[in-house]
Amino acid sequence: MKHSFTLESTFALPRAFLLFLYLLLYVGALAQELDIQAQKVFADEKKGITIATGKVKMVKGEDKLNADEVRIYVNKARKPLKFEAIGNVDFLLLTQDGRRLKGKSDTLIYLVDANEYQLIGRAQVQEIGKPNFLRGEKITLNNDNNFANVESSSSAPVRVIIDLNDMQSNPQNSSQNNPKNKQPESKSRQVDSILDPKPESKELESTPLDSSE
Repeated sequence: MKHSFTLESTFALPRAFLLFLYLLLYVGALAQELDIQAQKVFADEKKGITIATGKVKMVKGEDKLNADEVRIYVNKARKPLKFEAIGNVDFLLLTQDGRRLKGKSDTLIYLVDANEYQLIGRAQVQEIGKPNFLRGEKITLNNDNNFANVESSSSAPVRVIIDLNDMQSNPQNSSQNNPKNKQPESKSRQVDSILDPKPESKELESTPLDSSE
C-alpha cells in the first residue's frame, strides 16, 4: 500500500510524525489508499488533530480534493472522525451509486461515521455528464441516508431536500402526498431526483462550474 506526502518543514516531535503515518495507514486500510500532498503538515497527538497546509491535495480512490488547508480529527483510538478542508476548496467525488460529482466551496466537512459531506460558503455541486446542478450557501450530501439538502442565506431561505435514490423514478413521489411534508410555500420543498432541479428554482439554476476537473 502506497502513501505519499510532501513536506517543506520537519516535525518538532517524532510522535507527531508517527501519528500522521498511522493516520495514513488507518484511512488507507479502510478504502484503497490515501495520498496527501502539502507544503507543511503538523500533528498534535494530544488534541487528536493533523493539519496540512499549503496547496493541499488529497486523493483516495477516485475522490480528489484541493484546498488551502485540511484538518483531520481522530478519536483516542486514532480513528478518523472528521475531515475539514478550508479555503479554495474544489473536489471530485464518486457516489455509492456510481455518479461523479464535482464542486467547490469555501469549506468542506466530511463526517466519517455519518458518511456525510457538508459544503459551506458559495457551495456548488455539478453532476458530471449531466446538466444537474446545485448551488447554495450550504449543501449537505449524505450517502447513507440518500439525501441532499440545500440552504440559502437569504431572509426567506429556500431549503431543498432531494432523494438520491429517486433518480428517474416516478415523479409523483410519496413525499408529495404525505401531509407531514407539506410546508409553507417557498420555505421547503421535496424534489423528485438528485440534482434534478425544478425550472422555477433560481437557487438551483443549472450552469457549469468554473472549476476544472
